[in-house]
Amino acid sequence: MSSKFAITIARQYGSGGLPIGKKIAKDLGVHYYDKNLISLAAKESGLVKEFIEESAEKVPFRFFGGIADAIFGAFGAEYDENINDSIFKIQSDIIRNIAQKESAVFVGRCADYVLREHPKCLNVFIYADMRDRVNAISSVLNIDPEKALKEIEKNDRQRNKYYAYYTNIERGNAGYYHLCVNSSVLGIDKTADFIREFAEKKFGEK
Repeated sequence: MSSKFAITIARQYGSGGLPIGKKIAKDLGVHYYDKNLISLAAKESGLVKEFIEESAEKVPFRFFGGIADAIFGAFGAEYDENINDSIFKIQSDIIRNIAQKESAVFVGRCADYVLREHPKCLNVFIYADMRDRVNAISSVLNIDPEKALKEIEKNDRQRNKYYAYYTNIERGNAGYYHLCVNSSVLGIDKTADFIREFAEKKFGEK
């Protein structure tokens, strides 16, 4: 595509959002950002990567007074009272800076909300049939279907609360996305192709 664009992907746990996002980015010849944002946030903040990863896409918890001073002071990082809010702000700034400099695909991290002012952005929500989600998580985590279902319910609940906390918007509400896709219908590769073609038409490239 001729000018800088952003594609954001929100997804249900186990719906294939990560491989779909990676394929779209590869086919369009742009960078893909998901967990690699954690490494960038760690470098920016001075916090250890594992600490940021543990806090990612989770509802904030609060540290008070000396506890916050001790944790952030040990890493030489600036902070506000809410550690998760600080991490969210750092990640959001990184997402905006990347989107200003290059075209990219972003998965999760409330990127659709963070880039709501971006002039050329496509916001996608990916969902899937529960049976396919259970099968996917069972395979990836090597657990039985019952445990996979519990993991799905836990992760969806966690992501929904996180998104609502920072955006005051219901995650998965079709009215807030340009495109909602059931990946069970076409499968991973063809869903990625469909979203890419949709993006090209939306951005007026084809």
